Amino acid sequence: MSRSIGAIAASVCLIAAVAAAVFPHVGPADPVAMPTTPAWLAAAAAAAAGVLVARGPSPGVARIAAVGVCGACMGAGSVLALPHTILMVVVWTVNVVTGAEGSFEVAPSWSATLMHLAVLCAVLALIAWTVIQARRLRGRCGRCGRLDADPPGSGERVRARLFWLAALSVLGAAPYVALKIAWSSGARIGLVGESFADVSFASPGFGDTVAMSAVSVFVAVVMGLRVRQPVVRTMAAGVGGLAALMLVPVGATAMAMLIGAAAGLYRIDDSAIAPWAYIVVYLSFFVWGIAMTLLVWTYWRSTARRCGGHEVSAALR
Repeated sequence: MSRSIGAIAASVCLIAAVAAAVFPHVGPADPVAMPTTPAWLAAAAAAAAGVLVARGPSPGVARIAAVGVCGACMGAGSVLALPHTILMVVVWTVNVVTGAEGSFEVAPSWSATLMHLAVLCAVLALIAWTVIQARRLRGRCGRCGRLDADPPGSGERVRARLFWLAALSVLGAAPYVALKIAWSSGARIGLVGESFADVSFASPGFGDTVAMSAVSVFVAVVMGLRVRQPVVRTMAAGVGGLAALMLVPVGATAMAMLIGAAAGLYRIDDSAIAPWAYIVVYLSFFVWGIAMTLLVWTYWRSTARRCGGHEVSAALR
């Protein structure tokens, strides 16, 4: 498994390197600039990570750490752009189906979208490779990370943790969903001016985001109930992980900016939405994203099954 993951990670990293080097110069500019690292640095880091992974099996601590640094440099440029990129693709798709007009132009940069998605795939592959190698160095199973094939028991404390994390995820989503439903219905609460005067549930960025939020709430409930069916488990954790990927970068950045605004370093734009509504929305994102991240992690670990990798390792010895 280690060899196959390494081959996949090296290949995807090289694809990401080409994408980061070429796509910024093809098509429209990225609507969300890469604020942490420029595209050329992401390309160089991806190429270096691919070479390091492809050097061979059984890496030491130094090579694993170097791959981690390359992965961080590669992903840093896309981490803030990915939420907007994924959202714009979803909104554009819904807009094509409905044909409704909205308060902003829906025009994704497809070259930038492909670049960020390539970087995301490469980062995920590197994380998988790094986790497997770190487990190997610790003498643990590369597949499950445990010493024993059987998973640890899930007691009442874990069940209670899942329940409260699921509840916090739902409560975190509630303010944002409530405001979006109100605005889609024509209510003016928290709005300034006439920017959203003609929107409806069919408008881009309104009914579609409410539907996405409803899906997130549904999978939070599924995880809170600790459903163990393999297909449901994989889908719930996957959707929850995607939600966390979209929410945490935006929420954390907004919290930093809100703290700066409170200190007088920034001014909240109040041309369309009242400052208090901005605070409610982004605080909602922050709480929702952190709760979803912890929920996915706890759910995945607590619903693990007996690992077949131990039997394979024993047969090979």
